[in-house]
Amino acid sequence: MADVDTLVNQAWSPETRRLAGEALRCYNAGAFRASIAATWTAVTADIIMKLIGLADDGDSTAIPFRTAVTNARAHGLNREGVKAMQTIEADLLANAEKFELIDAIDAHELSRIQEDRNLCVHPSLRLHGGTYEPHAEVARGHLVVALTALLTHPPTQGGRALEEFRSYICDSSFSPTPAHLQAAFFDRVRSAAQRRIIQLAAKSALLELEPGGLLPAIQHADRMAVALEAFAARNRALVREAMVGQRDRFRTIDGPAQTRALIRFVDADYFWDLVDEGLADRLQDLVVHASASSPGQMTVVQAITPLALVRSPFVRKRLPKLEAHFLAQRWWDQMKVAAAHPDRYFAELIPGYLAQASAWRVGEEVGQLLVKHAPFLTLDILSAALTAWVENYQCRTANLMETIAVDLWSQTAHLGPARTKAFQNFLARAREHEGVIGTSGYYTYQALELAIEANP
Repeated sequence: MADVDTLVNQAWSPETRRLAGEALRCYNAGAFRASIAATWTAVTADIIMKLIGLADDGDSTAIPFRTAVTNARAHGLNREGVKAMQTIEADLLANAEKFELIDAIDAHELSRIQEDRNLCVHPSLRLHGGTYEPHAEVARGHLVVALTALLTHPPTQGGRALEEFRSYICDSSFSPTPAHLQAAFFDRVRSAAQRRIIQLAAKSALLELEPGGLLPAIQHADRMAVALEAFAARNRALVREAMVGQRDRFRTIDGPAQTRALIRFVDADYFWDLVDEGLADRLQDLVVHASASSPGQMTVVQAITPLALVRSPFVRKRLPKLEAHFLAQRWWDQMKVAAAHPDRYFAELIPGYLAQASAWRVGEEVGQLLVKHAPFLTLDILSAALTAWVENYQCRTANLMETIAVDLWSQTAHLGPARTKAFQNFLARAREHEGVIGTSGYYTYQALELAIEANP
């Protein structure tokens, strides 16, 4: 059940909030007839205020309405003024719908408030006499409808909200901040406009629609994807529906665009809802082919992005050939991918790289990769990595590894005191290999021991 107090506080303007609060106080006092009348007063005042605001903002089609209100007010509280305002009120819901402040369903629901308000203030309308006695649930329901359909929304038309969203995506001051995108283009936008904005974002992000030369199509699609993820945090079902609705069109676009969409949405569950079996086969062939290379020829740039998709559990489940292809690469080529895209998936592979390092410089490179993956390490992965490190002569005795060990200790603070034992076992084993007692000799990692003592 809606929290009416919260809804009243969310009314878009102080004046609207005051009038809605008056209707709520009447309801709480048991004055249900007065509550319904006050609710309709809030509705009329809100629509008039919004339409005048649109005229003030330069909407030429709203200017005649503003003129009519101004003329009625000029008459004051005489017969002409009252009659003029009654004429304005009679068409108020139609005008609100025309200017997209509400939709047809909202207009129908608000018209019920108007009808009940007339029953409340005109008791003579009852056929057999007596006054209309509204139920408490009716008064409360009318107030909730008024708030959710109209009063909590700023004077933004559906079409205008969509155009403002289009412009913002292409603006040089575009910010990918989810909170801003949600506040500006979702939270205070009507449900119909929300749906249209999300549909535009889904279509643009998947199909890389050309934004009229205002921005490169790929960059435009990337920004739309950011916005879509922000909106998904508010209404995932609506985003999922919009994405699935583009399945047939997405199926027919060119391979590079499909691959870019996969990269864009690789971790988005709503993207995978549109990927049926046929699309999964298509995407799998695309990324495996894009990441294929001749033996011994893979460079840092070549195929790294497609191969890096293997880090996603969605990819490993739906496109299993890519993981097999990744694991078939030489381990130092796998390291290039991991270095470019640190992730828990790659962290689990690093102990194996440490065990295979066959030269000092290679050992140092793997050690630096381990530090880069520190945020993704668990105690088990850390222990396995330190064991592989200390048991591999090329890693244990590489020149930079003592400094790397200190960095690793510092960067794994999130694992807490429990990591101390793993590092102490590493120190003890290193000294066993050196055949020394205490800290004398080379490769005994004295700096690491001091770091542990300083921050146990």
